Amino acid sequence: MSSDWALDRPRPTDFVDPYFFFSNRGSSEVTYVSPSIQTVLGYNPRVFAGRSYEQFLCPGDPLNEDVPECQQAELGDGHRIHALRSVRDASGKRRILSIYTVGVAQREGGPIVRRHNLARDVTASVQTYVRFKRRLDSLEHAASQMSDQERDVADRIVRGKMNREIGRELQISDRTVERRRAAVMRHFDAATLPELISKLVQLDLLRTWTRSACDSQWQDARNSHLAISDDSVL
Repeated sequence: MSSDWALDRPRPTDFVDPYFFFSNRGSSEVTYVSPSIQTVLGYNPRVFAGRSYEQFLCPGDPLNEDVPECQQAELGDGHRIHALRSVRDASGKRRILSIYTVGVAQREGGPIVRRHNLARDVTASVQTYVRFKRRLDSLEHAASQMSDQERDVADRIVRGKMNREIGRELQISDRTVERRRAAVMRHFDAATLPELISKLVQLDLLRTWTRSACDSQWQDARNSHLAISDDSVL
């Protein structure tokens, strides 16, 4: 078994969708790709051997602008790079990959001779986040238009309370409740009370969702802000 083979071959060989592994030497020459790339991107791993992985990047895509900088980055002493990359799959469709890159030396303390990369297809996760975040931003803008008095009424509406009950709790007349409710409906562009309640519930759920940020490790990538602001993601 050659030392090159040991450097190229990852220890965990059983990668599955949505992950794949690849190794490169120099700035971008691919020396090994795990078979799972066929499931993730549709490519036969053999087509990568000896080629530059840059050939598979989407040219001119903002997510790939920092590729030259990352290629020159020092990866010794445990340093790593986490970046998003825009690539084309075998059918030509744009996909977004979250890629962790580490340097590998032949001996401890020696020069970096390979880069090992763990890639994950996060296209669906990015699209979901962008779609939900934009919806949340729209609802937050509507909510920001409410006065404190209107917000008091809105909070009780979403809990299913009727005008008379709301008026009693806030010590205001039914007519005042109705007026404030109408103002809240205008802020949220709601034509009916059920539509308003739906939007208020969405606002609460989306706030909770963004705090939990489920399945969004890709947001830690150095260039994740570009994916969030990219209209082409959707």
